[in-house]
Amino acid sequence: MPGPNLLIGNGEVLAGTIQRDGGGGGKKAYPYTIQQARERLRQGIAGIADALDQLPDVAKPRGEGTGLITVHPAFLAKTQMPAGVFRRAGLRTLGSRPAMVTPMNDARVNAPSGPQPAAELYVCGTSEAFRQLGNMLMSDSTAKTHQDEFCRLEAVRFLAPADRLVRLEGQDAQVPIEVVLHGDSGDTVLLDAFEAYANTCGVQLGRKKLLGVPGLVFMPGTASRTDLAKFASFTALRAVRRLPALRLNRPVIRQRLTVQAPALPDADALDSSLKVVVFDGGLGARDFSRWCKEIVPAELDATHADYLSHGTEVTSALLFGAVEHDATTLPRPYFDVVHHRALGLNDEHDVDLYDCMRRIDAVLRAGDVDFANLSLGPRLAIDDGQPHAWTSMLDGHLAQGHTLMTVAVGNDGNVSDGMGRIQPPADAVNALSVGAADSREFMWNRASYSCYGPGRSPGLVKPDGVAFGGTEQQPLVLLNPLAGGLTGVQGTSFASPLALRTAAAARAISATPLSATTLRALMIHHADRFQGHDSRDVGWGRFPEAPDDLLTCGDHEVCVIYQGHIEAGGTMRIGIPVPPVALGVGLTIKATFCFACPVDPADPINYTRHGLTVVFRPRGAGSSAPFFSTGNYDTEQDLRADAYKWETVLHKTANFAADQLLDACFDVDHGAREHGLKVDNSEVPPLPYVLIATVSTQKGEPIYQSIMQKYRALAPIQLRERVQLRGR
Repeated sequence: MPGPNLLIGNGEVLAGTIQRDGGGGGKKAYPYTIQQARERLRQGIAGIADALDQLPDVAKPRGEGTGLITVHPAFLAKTQMPAGVFRRAGLRTLGSRPAMVTPMNDARVNAPSGPQPAAELYVCGTSEAFRQLGNMLMSDSTAKTHQDEFCRLEAVRFLAPADRLVRLEGQDAQVPIEVVLHGDSGDTVLLDAFEAYANTCGVQLGRKKLLGVPGLVFMPGTASRTDLAKFASFTALRAVRRLPALRLNRPVIRQRLTVQAPALPDADALDSSLKVVVFDGGLGARDFSRWCKEIVPAELDATHADYLSHGTEVTSALLFGAVEHDATTLPRPYFDVVHHRALGLNDEHDVDLYDCMRRIDAVLRAGDVDFANLSLGPRLAIDDGQPHAWTSMLDGHLAQGHTLMTVAVGNDGNVSDGMGRIQPPADAVNALSVGAADSREFMWNRASYSCYGPGRSPGLVKPDGVAFGGTEQQPLVLLNPLAGGLTGVQGTSFASPLALRTAAAARAISATPLSATTLRALMIHHADRFQGHDSRDVGWGRFPEAPDDLLTCGDHEVCVIYQGHIEAGGTMRIGIPVPPVALGVGLTIKATFCFACPVDPADPINYTRHGLTVVFRPRGAGSSAPFFSTGNYDTEQDLRADAYKWETVLHKTANFAADQLLDACFDVDHGAREHGLKVDNSEVPPLPYVLIATVSTQKGEPIYQSIMQKYRALAPIQLRERVQLRGR
């Protein structure tokens, strides 16, 4: 009996480099003349210099301070962002944050009205450098290119202490805080000055626990509420915010079920070579020891039963999945798991979460992790304007594309006033963030407790998707030996490992190498979303439960994986296999681009360093048709027109008549930036990208075999020996 149709694994044979189209956008009209810019900006620049002079030396390391410079909404592209005038004056751009502004003037044709997305730049230097900037503004001898940069600015002001104080509501006299510092973790001069100033303000800093990422330093501490304003005057500070509580994504319910628990399988994992890790609360029993090893730091030997039960259930979900109602024996695990106990009783007395985060950081830094699950983290909604230590740390590790990590989005989705938004680090652009669905059946929705999106831009579509996480009426059933058998639970904590199990199982089954980015793309590509579902609730949709769904095709479709590289500044033409069908047959193309990407944590508005501009050409060179567009990302944030280019995932489905498609292809431009500015493409390494493309017939006409006969360079993926797939 023939097996199921396997997806095609070498689509890159249909891709090749082409010459980039030399077209450009032309010159933009400036909203202000240089005279208007002088009238609008000179007082703000002078005010920064004067404010710096009034600060004590101990509050301004190296004599420097920071201004906030707002760029007009029309000039946010990397080729338009001002930079040269700041360098000429002796100033440095430290980072950015998003803002909504209503410009006083707008020279664009059909300019939008009302508030628009803009960027506020953190610009640093001495008072003399800011005065030099003011002199350049007022001088007619300033170079025309620098005068033009002044004409792109909307506002300039000093970064006041109040700008740095974030989410510090309350009446407690001693406030647990997290500080975000512009700088480098190896800059001892800056850190010594900061610690000395903090001492004068009665602030206790956990300097030994600091976490450094490019451009930023994160550190916990404790401050007197009455001294917060003085403390926030330190000019290298970006933000001071309240430390969040730790979330374990505890389920609202955990009920012991009285039915007989199925037996454990008597078989080793299918592929014991995979490195699959869990960061959680530990294991309280050795029942899973055949497939799971627990690593317990010495300081976490003492722990809590809730932590162990949570960790056991997360690991059970990853090893065996949801327990079917008629199961007598659990399925054979696809892989082994290493469970890293990441928290214990000591962490309850040390509320800054940094010890937990640093343990995870150390494991990921050591490398050699193929898959990882994280179902804990800070309990707070993400902030568009300020980076978070957990997110920055994870994105830094995942940027190489070697590890697929699932992250639970949190269980506060029914909290009001926007506090139900996804929680860090589920906003990591290089992670697969997972929410909870309320059912495994055909009809489903977001579970009410599951945190919702959008994420930040880039990274707007978050969660990436959902998996069944249980509800009070229909709990997720897992084996928990600590509870004496089967338990019914609910929570995104358990949806997350279920999603990872699907992806890692596909890797275990396939003999053809599938990268972490490829598996992330396959999960998104095959996510199921009804027309009525809001992407802010469910992301790209409900992830498949069975690895077979990632690796097989129906007779009416062909799914092709492209795993390739694209040079910075280069263009690839990627061919799409078009079946030989009769006129009048309707075809559907579903495509998912995905890549892992280095990030700039200090620049939330320009967070990702790589982007793809994709043009669909249905009839080959010279043709074009809408496909990927900002329409995928429209939300209440009213994104600027080119924001989608910097997303790490592009996903869309479109319908065509067969006679509309001839030599169909995507032309893909690779753009690179750093801190939102242009870079030398010759110094940027090629970007590994993945495209998953499915071509299917709308009425079920078979095409798989005809595609394979027409495109003989294509070949199905290979499976491990003795693996049987159920097909479709």
